Amino acid sequence: MKRIFLNLIFILLIQFSFSQEIDNDVNNFFLVEKNQTYVNLNGYYFIDIPKEKSYQSRLSGTIEIQDTNNINFNDVNVRFSKNNYRYYMISNLGSIMVLKSINHIKKEMDLNE
Repeated sequence: MKRIFLNLIFILLIQFSFSQEIDNDVNNFFLVEKNQTYVNLNGYYFIDIPKEKSYQSRLSGTIEIQDTNNINFNDVNVRFSKNNYRYYMISNLGSIMVLKSINHIKKEMDLNE
């Protein structure tokens, strides 16, 4: 029993360490002003709420946005992911904001240089 407990703690520590590294990569990406500017202009898009598909399980949260033409992610309570797109319900607009993954954004930026 003690061995199982120790193995479980070890696995959780490895997982925590890996997630910390990913979070640091995302945070470091946003420390560069040109990256922030690109994300504020191109790091997302909007979709209509799907009528036939179940989307609730994919949502990362619900937010309100007043001006979809002028988004500053320093002022919006969302989190970008290094490897995965994130989906946020926009409650006051009845649509979904899709955040591109940081890896996808980096590839786009490389193509545009």
